Amino acid sequence: MTILLPPLRRPVRPRPLALALALLLALPGVHAWAAEGPSVAIDGRLDDPAWAGAQVFDDFVVVEPWTLATPDPALKTVARVLPTPAGLAIGFDLHQPADVPLRAPQVARDEMVNADRVNVFIDFDGDGRVGYNFTVLASGSIQDSAITSEVLFNADFDPDWRHAVATTPTGWSAEILIPWTTVAMRDGDAPERTIGLHLDRVVASRTERQGWPAASFNRGRFVSDFAKVTVKQYPASLFHVWPYATVVNDRIDGGTGWKVGADLFWKPSASLQLSAALNPDFGQVEADDLVVNFEAIEVFFSDKRPFFTENQAFFDLRTPDNGQLVYTRRIGGPRDSGAGIADIDLALKANGSWGGLGYGVFAADEADDDGRAYRAGRLLWDAAPGVSVGWLGSRVDRPFLDREADVQATDLRWQPREDVLVNAQWIGSWTTQRGRERSGQGAWTRINWTASERWRHELEATHFGQGLDFNDLGFMRRGSLNELELTSEYTRPVEDERSRLASTRWYAELQARRSDRGVALPTWLVLEQGNTFRDGSVLEVGLLPRTAGYDDLVSRGNGLLRRSARAETYVGWYPTRRGTLGWDFNLYARPEGLSGALAVETDLQLYWFPSDQLNVTFEIEPMWSPDWLIWKEGRRFARHSRRLDAFNVGVNWFPAPKHELRVKAEWLAIRARDGQRYALGTDARLQAVAGPEPDFDVNTFGVQVRYRWEFAPQSDLYLVWSRGGFLREERDGESTLDLLDEAIGLRDADQLLAKVRYRF
Repeated sequence: MTILLPPLRRPVRPRPLALALALLLALPGVHAWAAEGPSVAIDGRLDDPAWAGAQVFDDFVVVEPWTLATPDPALKTVARVLPTPAGLAIGFDLHQPADVPLRAPQVARDEMVNADRVNVFIDFDGDGRVGYNFTVLASGSIQDSAITSEVLFNADFDPDWRHAVATTPTGWSAEILIPWTTVAMRDGDAPERTIGLHLDRVVASRTERQGWPAASFNRGRFVSDFAKVTVKQYPASLFHVWPYATVVNDRIDGGTGWKVGADLFWKPSASLQLSAALNPDFGQVEADDLVVNFEAIEVFFSDKRPFFTENQAFFDLRTPDNGQLVYTRRIGGPRDSGAGIADIDLALKANGSWGGLGYGVFAADEADDDGRAYRAGRLLWDAAPGVSVGWLGSRVDRPFLDREADVQATDLRWQPREDVLVNAQWIGSWTTQRGRERSGQGAWTRINWTASERWRHELEATHFGQGLDFNDLGFMRRGSLNELELTSEYTRPVEDERSRLASTRWYAELQARRSDRGVALPTWLVLEQGNTFRDGSVLEVGLLPRTAGYDDLVSRGNGLLRRSARAETYVGWYPTRRGTLGWDFNLYARPEGLSGALAVETDLQLYWFPSDQLNVTFEIEPMWSPDWLIWKEGRRFARHSRRLDAFNVGVNWFPAPKHELRVKAEWLAIRARDGQRYALGTDARLQAVAGPEPDFDVNTFGVQVRYRWEFAPQSDLYLVWSRGGFLREERDGESTLDLLDEAIGLRDADQLLAKVRYRF
């Protein structure tokens, strides 16, 4: 049976202000329970008397590298978990002698850096579906993310939680307080709840991770391996409003624009959470990476917009081949009419639970006559111990294209025993565009078997029909795919303490693929070997051979292209940072084009930490390719020799607490030379065509200077200057320095932005 959401009607667009006022008037009286219970001051010091009543966990083992050894007694870790009316409090007492350097750089939220830190991983419902990561660095900087599909981390999750660190006579300590209203939970009014919990501590100078219980996100399964811990639960509620104002000055045309709006979050309990965005400002103060894409598959971008990250994990349903059924970057993206970026009138979202049933609804409407309307609903039912069944449905109305798109999906999670986990999903899509209907279906199953502490195996089977299409709201790399994937991984700790090696890892993955029409796609074999040394350095090597087969995407639907057998290889070296300087290095060699000539790419990253308040990163990525094949149009192709140059520089300075200055500059240039024309024949092979193929350059540059002042909890002032440009031109003779000089002068966009957002 197919379940469809109610049809969308757009003869009259409701005014967002009226809708928001109606929503506010409809809210019942909001109150907070004054529950009695223990309390702790989150100052980083575990000296409150209430900590004496906490659950204590001190049997940590080394999980990175995966040795499961008892940690050095000089680096003893003791964690405490204490439920309080304000939230779940977690404290860490971390022994660290003076001869083990404490790395405590200040960094922006969610910035990955080699630093001493503690992690709290929580599955609030204890069912293994969604986990949440709360990280505090020794400097007090934080990271947070939602975890779906066992090991997929999404750093767009940025909730409100409290944290502090302190220095102790034996090392350092940390306190974390996670409010009961942080995410929507089932049975939020129950006196107790059983959560999944994993705690760990990273000693940066040794690249060592101590964890309890023994679990690792590097082993294919993670959230399911959390320990089950029962804690007392306290009722809680909140109602917050974030009005904002933004002023933008365009320094090219001299125009100045402004915008005001508000975000609203109402959480009457941990079991029900509602949010709305009125005239939202979804302009990014975070700069996306520069990308120049010549491939047939679009590039995936993450989403940092607050409304779309709040409690979004419930809608985060993934598919094989890096798919996603709800991809929020579609909303407020480029208009279907081509008239720039779409504004959003109003967005609403609700998450809740009733007994063993979790539910969520989501809606967003873009402005103007060409604005799209998005709807999504989600149900999740705990059918039996170890078994949960879910449903997700979405509808998108695209009036400019006269297109309506529906997607329905059901998902199953079954854990028949502790070492086996089964996930499965069915997806269907139905679209109507200008009277033409199209439909498609797909399904996949994944079985994960943790055979022992050293061995892990995975079997995955996928079928995506030719007509399956969930790209209107989701992200789908391709349809028409039948794939069988087999994976095995073996990790061996080195027990001889005299050895430089701490552990080794072998990984093998076989991907056998055919299109839904029976076209033989290349079969891939992925072979990887990793070595973790006792000083924390890591060496990785990989070989990726593939058979001959057909590429059915490169011509954008204009015919198959026969690909020869070939193999890629790579090596990565990640030495432990010494002093203020650190670096990583990667080298890739992959056959390209018709000849299979090797394209060579290097990636060198340098890190400099002159102080804990200042850090600088520099990355350079040159590439050389003698045979670069690109699609032009129809059945036309071109071959070039290619030189790619890319670098980025980042500076982060924290002059005072709650103040941050960030500078980010990126440059990417491509020089295509020695052009030759080709046409795709009916035999799936390319034939040379007479006539010159012009050389061309691609040159793009972007820079952003951003100042942020967090003047109150979840309240910020941003001052941002951004500038960038893009140029593609048929020419030859430009050198690397010429292109860099030209790039600095590119100025397609140049603007100043001021934004203030305050939480009431």
